[in-house]
Amino acid sequence: MTKQNAYIITDDIFMDSLHIICKNFKDIPYAIVGGGAVQVYVTYAAIKNGKFDSIKEINGLPFILRKTGDIDLSFHFDFTEIVKRFNLIITNAAGNYRFHSFTKRFVIQHKNDRFNLNYQTEPEDLKGIPSYYEDIIRTAILVDLPCKNEILKLKIAKPEYLIASKLTRSRPKDQIDISLILKSAEIDNYPFDSEEVRSILKSVGKGDNYDILMELMSG
Repeated sequence: MTKQNAYIITDDIFMDSLHIICKNFKDIPYAIVGGGAVQVYVTYAAIKNGKFDSIKEINGLPFILRKTGDIDLSFHFDFTEIVKRFNLIITNAAGNYRFHSFTKRFVIQHKNDRFNLNYQTEPEDLKGIPSYYEDIIRTAILVDLPCKNEILKLKIAKPEYLIASKLTRSRPKDQIDISLILKSAEIDNYPFDSEEVRSILKSVGKGDNYDILMELMSG
């Protein structure tokens, strides 16, 4: 059965959501986290390696990316000001999309298609590794994505934090995402630091889960 309102980065509603993030929040501290960040990083690495001019040119993404209905954002900024920015998007709305603003959730809608931007404003909002909330944003990496005739500059959590967060739960789907991040880091020539992941996991009482990373790295 097909999951409704679940998309990958090549779908228009996902790409347009990334455009909204880039346009409205590029000047404030934030990081895309979770599954949305995985999709952005995997796509960025593929484009960089294949020298593609557009996300749409990449073959095979539907077979490796896990569909999602949302993008998660971590902000280090005044909550009231963030809400104002989302409300301004609604005020200036034009074209095919309708927007709805809820508490820490912004909905992008086109006909029956809906996509959520879930946002966090404090450590308690972040699952798994809340004590690293501010550092995740401070160390976010900037990636360029060619999308609809423009380059989107997006901030995503660095691979060590993406992987550590997923290892705190380590569900089968998290392990698939971790494998994708590791492969993308290799393609990107990113200096991945597994010892940093070990330290993070140990600090949150999940040190035993480091063995899962070692298995995935050796597989």
